Amino acid sequence: METKEFYKQRLQQVVSYIRTQYNQKISITELEQLSSFSYRNLQRVFKAFYSETIGAYVTRLKVENAAKILVYSQKEIKLIAEEVGYSDVFSFSKAFKKHFGISPSKYRNKKEELFKKSEKITEEIMPFFEERITVLPEKRVLYTTFKGDYYSTDLDSIWDNFIEQSERLGVDVNTAESFGIIWDEPIISEKLSYHYDACLVIDDLELVNSKFNTKGIPSETYAVFEHIGSYKTIADTYDKIFTKWLFTTSYEITEKPFLEFYILHEGNTSNEADYKTEIFIPIKG
Repeated sequence: METKEFYKQRLQQVVSYIRTQYNQKISITELEQLSSFSYRNLQRVFKAFYSETIGAYVTRLKVENAAKILVYSQKEIKLIAEEVGYSDVFSFSKAFKKHFGISPSKYRNKKEELFKKSEKITEEIMPFFEERITVLPEKRVLYTTFKGDYYSTDLDSIWDNFIEQSERLGVDVNTAESFGIIWDEPIISEKLSYHYDACLVIDDLELVNSKFNTKGIPSETYAVFEHIGSYKTIADTYDKIFTKWLFTTSYEITEKPFLEFYILHEGNTSNEADYKTEIFIPIKG
């Protein structure tokens, strides 16, 4: 395996581990085992690839996940601080304000402004309904991570390469369930470069030692929305979710990542107008 690809694969495993453990004590031993680097060298490689230190990355995960909980729930700030891994509110508030420029309480009060962006606020918010509520069962996936602008054409190239390489590994890409994991939501994250996992559901565990990494996606409860048409207009559907559904639903969104399931796509239809994407928004069951 090329050195660059080896580094990338190991770093993806490190990032996957950190995302599940960010609010706990991060095990340096575990990071070294996952990356095959000493912790010192891992820090160097991580900083070179992600343009931030491991410590800064963990802090960003904490405060950005806290931001999601602040706007998606009515939990007390003290409880949110504990949930994302801070032992006291003072430390949490200090880190939060350093990242977002305002205190957690002020951030929560800016909820409507945050989601409505520049859209004109009307007196009455028209409701927007989910297609269904579903419990997604646990899935085992082959995945690769994209780091960049979610709305750029680079993501298309990542998928094309991922599909091509997966097919060479023996994956039936025509029938395999495909979806994306949206880790950094543009409305929350202040990073210009977002993280996105392209995933294919697999049954063959022999693919574990392949060029790509595998992982389990735990079972969660989701509100499902349907987007019909080009991916270029998917932001419009997200806007409806955040400016209409969020303010009228009785469901509470969690800080888990959003999922996009590609039901009809370029692999099974030639007309972009027919593309069908299901957006899964994690909610409390």
